[in-house]
This record gives sequence, structure tokens and C-alpha cells, in this order.
Amino acid sequence: MKAAFDVLSKERQLVILCSRGVWNGEHEAKARELLSHHLDWKDILYQGLTHRVLNLMFYHLKRLELVHVVEEEVVKVMKSQSKVYALRNQFYFEELGSIYRKINEKGLRAVILKGNYLAAHVYPSIETRTFNDLDLLISLSDGEQFVQILESLGYIQGEYNRSTDEIIPGTRKQKIMHQMATHELQECLKKTEHPFVSLLQVDLNHDVLWKGNCPYKISTEELLSRARETEVLGHKCHVLDYEDFLIQLACHLYKEAVMLNWIADLRDLKLYKYADMLMYIEHYQDKLDWDKLISFCQEHSCEKVVYYAFFYVNYIYGDVIPEHVMKALEPEDKAYLDEYGIENTVTAKWEVDFFTRIFDTSRILQVSEEMLTAKNRFWSTRNEHAGARGEK
Repeated sequence: MKAAFDVLSKERQLVILCSRGVWNGEHEAKARELLSHHLDWKDILYQGLTHRVLNLMFYHLKRLELVHVVEEEVVKVMKSQSKVYALRNQFYFEELGSIYRKINEKGLRAVILKGNYLAAHVYPSIETRTFNDLDLLISLSDGEQFVQILESLGYIQGEYNRSTDEIIPGTRKQKIMHQMATHELQECLKKTEHPFVSLLQVDLNHDVLWKGNCPYKISTEELLSRARETEVLGHKCHVLDYEDFLIQLACHLYKEAVMLNWIADLRDLKLYKYADMLMYIEHYQDKLDWDKLISFCQEHSCEKVVYYAFFYVNYIYGDVIPEHVMKALEPEDKAYLDEYGIENTVTAKWEVDFFTRIFDTSRILQVSEEMLTAKNRFWSTRNEHAGARGEK
């Protein structure tokens, strides 16, 4: 694993290094060594932006007082983006507080997911974890009440038209189709006058796994029942239990890494998703009960999904997940680690290694027309079926 990292260009080594939240002496020495060379900052800037780690990079450069080695125009971009996301995230968290006050008044339970929680509790500073919406996990039976709460705060359940800058309310059919075909309700949207958040989006998730041919099932009710109380910048809310949060991150990463609709949009392999898991594990290493996590995965037969995410976290960052955990979850056949297209009847295999895939956007050219056609047919058929059921 170390050798795979070392053969990468100095630019990409730096990007990976800067996706870490916590550095030890070895990491700092490596960063100083890399920064002593002439670097292609154009490549670093692009990779930092597309993998959502640019703000972390700027954070580390400032901390080590190494900003002066970076090209001046690149520093301007880093500085501007960091300031923007500090303001964006603060605004989102204030909105989250307003939403949770309403939720608590109604006696409902919703748990905050992914980057929203991580930015407040795990990442080194508020701007270092970027996100574009608020993600909540709810019971599907409470879905209508949650939508009503958001509507009382000015949200509209529907779609945003970028061309006209309008929110188009969803029809009853569209709402039912979205709910039945995916793991979430149709998004709730609200326009704002904030200079850096023109549109607020709240995603109400009712499942942590995808729909369709997904062979796994994790009870949302079970996850909600053991959610723990927490706060985000002073706002009281709930978050998944320690092991459940990590499992949810793994499920989310796997789904997006191997499903063709994510691959087609080049949203499949993003470094921040692996960094999320790394930092969460490092931050809560004294809280995580690995045996509890193993038992849960075995009980729900989702070892392959979690192993996939753990495998690549270790591949990128070294031995992060304990060896006994990897052995307990390890499947007999690991060929799926290089496969994609799980929504299709037949999966395909990547022809290049993981680091080439994650940094090379031309990976999309490897996806055959046959696979993409099957993907389009799958989604079209599934939505048609969901729509037909919704009309009854």
C-alpha cells in the first residue's frame, strides 16, 4: 500500500496527504519535502477542488506557515474558498438549528448525517469539510410531518430549475416516485438572500442503502432507536451511534463508488469520502466498539459493503482499520473491489488501478456503451414501475 502511494506524482501525494485532518511528525516532514520541489499547482488546484480537500490543504499550509511556497494566484483561490465555506457552513448550521427546534417541538426524531456532523465535530475547523445540503435520517412513517415542518420554514418540496432560477413544486406522482425509487424523499428547497447560499436543500433520507436490486437491508427504525444526543454549534440534535455512523458512511461510499449514475457524472470517486471515514475513526477510536460493528454487519449480511469502504481507506491511508476487523469482514471473493455497475444484471471490471481511477477523469471513457445503456434502461424501468404504483 505504501509503495502504491509512493509511485504517485508529488502533486497527488500532496493532495492525499492534505486530505488528512490530523498530521503526525512524519506527515509534516513529508509535506515539507514535497513542497520543496517545483510543483504543478494547476493540477493540485483541480484535484483539491474536485476532491473537496482544498480547504484542508490551506488549513495545513497556514498551520505550518508554508503558504509562501504556493503560487500567489493559487493562494488567492484557497483563501477565498475557505472564507466562503466558513460563512456557508455557519449559515447552514443556523438553519439546522431552526429545523431542529421545530422537530423537537413536535417530539420527532431525526439524525444528522455525514458531512454536516463531521464539519462540526470531526474536521479541524468549520470550513475544512464542505457540503451543499443538509442530510437527515428519518422514519418514513414521519415523512409527511417532516415535510410540513420544512414547508412552515419556507421550503418547497420539488425540483430546482437552474435556467430559470425557480423551484418547481413536485407533483404527487413525482413525490411518490422519488420516495419509492430512492432512499429519500424528494428534496426540500428554499431560496435565500445569502451571498454564498442562494439555495438551501434538505434531504430527508428514510434508508441508508439504495433501492432496486440492493441485497442488503438495515432497519432505519433500529438506527434511530439508538441514536445519541449531540449538538452542532450549540444546536441540540441527534446523531447515529458511533458504529452506526461509520457503517452509514461505508454504505454511502460504496453506493456512490460503484453505481453507474454516479460514475457517469464523475461523482463516484471523491477523496473526501474516504477522508471522512479516516478522520471519524481517528477521532472516535476510543469510542468505537469494533466487535459491535462486526456483529452488526454479520447480522445484516452487509460485510461486503463495509469491507469495500474499509479496504480502500486502508489502501489510501495505511492501516487505519484494525486487522482483526478486516479479517472478520473479509469476503471469500474480493473481485468485486474492482467492479462497478451493481444496478445492472452483469457488473463490469475497471481496467486500471484505483489511484489512476480516482485521479483521472477520463475513467468514464472506459465505461462501455452497453453498460451505460443498461444503466439508463434500469433507471427508466424502475422509475416507471414506481410511478405506476404511485398512481394507484
